[in-house]
Amino acid sequence: VLKFKNIFIILLAFLFMPMVYGASNCASSDLSLILDEFMSIKTVSSAVLVANITDRTGNLYAPLSSKFRVISNCSSPQTLYLKADALTENGIEPAMFSVGDMVYIAFANMNIPPKSEALVNCKMLTDSQYSPGVVAYPVMSVFGAKNEYMTGEGKYKVIIENGTTDITVNIGSHVLKNSFDSNDPMGFYQATLSLTESEI
Repeated sequence: VLKFKNIFIILLAFLFMPMVYGASNCASSDLSLILDEFMSIKTVSSAVLVANITDRTGNLYAPLSSKFRVISNCSSPQTLYLKADALTENGIEPAMFSVGDMVYIAFANMNIPPKSEALVNCKMLTDSQYSPGVVAYPVMSVFGAKNEYMTGEGKYKVIIENGTTDITVNIGSHVLKNSFDSNDPMGFYQATLSLTESEI
């Protein structure tokens, strides 16, 4: 009987052994990340950024196009500003302006930067003899996001939604009347288009 009892106890020990030795100590820790609202604004290189001016009319051989890509995870619509600048003798100056319902961008000669007065005269539609080194072309469309030109402030307000947004700015090929003449020196004319969060 004692031998049978000992065998029975040993069998019970083997039966409960997995439960005893199968249990293990365990601990866990949660790794957490915090993602704030963010916005990324980049230029898209496929745009048409260079064109030639015809020597007689001042019109462009081909229209210009600039493209921006905005990526945003913001839960609510965000306001950006589209503006243009040109270089004069006084430095960087605003180059976007409106005439009636049409918005224009003034381009300044980079080889011989024009006087600030020339840029002002171009915006005021003064005869081209008073705006040497400055020519202007119309903004035909701002496509891809809700936008509104802010008259008197020289910029567009652009509303960006959550996700990826491509914004294309198309510049027409017909020069602003009275902004081109024989007194415009040859060379490279340029305006810088910017899409920014800054209101300035």
